[in-house]
Amino acid sequence: MQRIPLGERRAAAMNRSTLLDSLRILAIVLVLVAHLGQLLGHASGDFFGWKNLYYVSLGGVGVSVFLVLSGVLAGLGRPVQMGRYPQYLLKKVIRIYPVYWLSIPLAMLGYALSEGGLEGEWPELFPNGLMVDLLGSLTGFYAWVGLWGGPYNPPTWYIALIMSLYLLAPIMLVCMQRWPHLTLVTLFGISLSARWYVGQWGIPLQDSSTLEQVQGWLYRQYGFMPGRPGDWFPPCRLFEFGLGLYLALRLPKAFWSRLTLPAGAVVRWLSDLAFALFLVHYPFLFLVPILLDAGLPTAAAITIYLALMLLAADLLNRLERRLPLVNNRIKSVSCPDF
Repeated sequence: MQRIPLGERRAAAMNRSTLLDSLRILAIVLVLVAHLGQLLGHASGDFFGWKNLYYVSLGGVGVSVFLVLSGVLAGLGRPVQMGRYPQYLLKKVIRIYPVYWLSIPLAMLGYALSEGGLEGEWPELFPNGLMVDLLGSLTGFYAWVGLWGGPYNPPTWYIALIMSLYLLAPIMLVCMQRWPHLTLVTLFGISLSARWYVGQWGIPLQDSSTLEQVQGWLYRQYGFMPGRPGDWFPPCRLFEFGLGLYLALRLPKAFWSRLTLPAGAVVRWLSDLAFALFLVHYPFLFLVPILLDAGLPTAAAITIYLALMLLAADLLNRLERRLPLVNNRIKSVSCPDF
């Protein structure tokens, strides 16, 4: 593995925003609290908000924070010239996909074990068919064919969403630079309209049978349509990402570096783990009930689970840094995207 010189690593650390790193930690904590709460039947996993519009758990709030942060980082970066648009997209692919691909074997292992493998009853490895699960896993675009995040790692619907927003980011940034207030209001209107529409009818221009319409009506009584398109359908999330762009452009750059914490190195380390932790935590939630069944107190079971997930996330990051393309990219990173 090519090593980054100590001076470059120190310079990158100095350029990091403690505020953004802290918000990334807050966001992943909200996701973890929500999923653990839902697993244990605790109120921390409950949904709240406006049904069929913005009806979320704390994890949904965490995802909104991640989207705003991604917009901030896109806004703080260099403007993208149209001639360099392919290079820009390649850079985003290199930032998102390597660690995601490395997480797939772990997710499949967690899926196999959680579905009964520990009792000797192994589930079907490709429940949606080999090609669907192969392409869905490699691209992360399961949600676009109505399969949410797929069988192995449901939260990875986020991959399709963030990549779609990155595709639109240069255009949104140009509009935000020229007409910041109008663009922000327009994005809010688009997101609000899209959320209302998909909350009532699902994805536009998609034919549905009578049975599916009845199913949609039943889901709306709970708070969202089947497949939860309000979460992953890009027009529904333009405002959150656009708000990040707006804040990056309107606030002075010094604002993002004002916060300082005594344990800055720990904050940076935990922030760097956020994406990998997002990818590995869900398939192994089944460990908590196993630990509880073994007689451990709830606090101890959760602590052991979180420690294991932190180790797994750190392992993913270390493996990712061994990839040549990723190693070259790290040299220029001041605060990781997510």
